[in-house]
Amino acid sequence: MCRLAIGYLFLLNVFLVLAQSDRVLDIFYDMMALSFVSMIDDIAFQLAKFDVLGKSLRRAASSKCFAAEVEKTPYAFRIKTTIFVKVVFVFNFLLFLGGMISVTHLQNTGRFHCGDVTVTFGDEIWENAWVVG
Repeated sequence: MCRLAIGYLFLLNVFLVLAQSDRVLDIFYDMMALSFVSMIDDIAFQLAKFDVLGKSLRRAASSKCFAAEVEKTPYAFRIKTTIFVKVVFVFNFLLFLGGMISVTHLQNTGRFHCGDVTVTFGDEIWENAWVVG
């Protein structure tokens, strides 16, 4: 369940990055930064496991997270959990497919087209400018 919540928080983060960016290059850089931070975390953990960052970090990275042994869940509960995860997956798929279809439809009907173009010129005056036409 925790992984599912983390996945939804990541998707929310991606949506916020996409909604607040006004240029495609900004979106690319933000996604690249998220990926970079994730890779740095994984690399640091692996280095700690290989005793590169010290013995205390190696023990912390290699130790078991739980002191107690987890009991095997009953078969009926595993089936219910499997069905729940599949339903959540299909719900996510349909939600994103519906969003993609609606945005595509709005783009094709002209909803996201530019209404006007504003051009700002500097305050300088061109001395021997040629005007053609």
